[in-house]
Amino acid sequence: MIRYLNCLKKKSEITSEDFREFWNDAAFNELISEVANLSKAIRYTKDLVLQVEMGDRLLRDRGMSEPCDGVIEYYWESAAGLESLYETTQGQDLLGRIDHYQSQFIDLARSTAFFTECE
Repeated sequence: MIRYLNCLKKKSEITSEDFREFWNDAAFNELISEVANLSKAIRYTKDLVLQVEMGDRLLRDRGMSEPCDGVIEYYWESAAGLESLYETTQGQDLLGRIDHYQSQFIDLARSTAFFTECE
């Protein structure tokens, strides 16, 4: 199984409250769902990182940098469905709409994304 993780950081000028409003907006939920459907993902999640004292303590104790603000994950049996995002007009349009929406509140230069192999 293949998993894609997108670890997103908010723009510095956006408050945590504003970030959460963008993140929880129905329009963003629909875009994430459209990606899952078009790419034939078997599962996806969209999670906010909890801002709790224990998390801060763990980061301090381990000398780690600050966490991302939100994580989006998609799961596929194989990478075949990903082609539909990049090789179709519908996929290109969808990626453009996601980029436009995310540009309002996400700092992509400070964010990261990667694929993993999982069971």
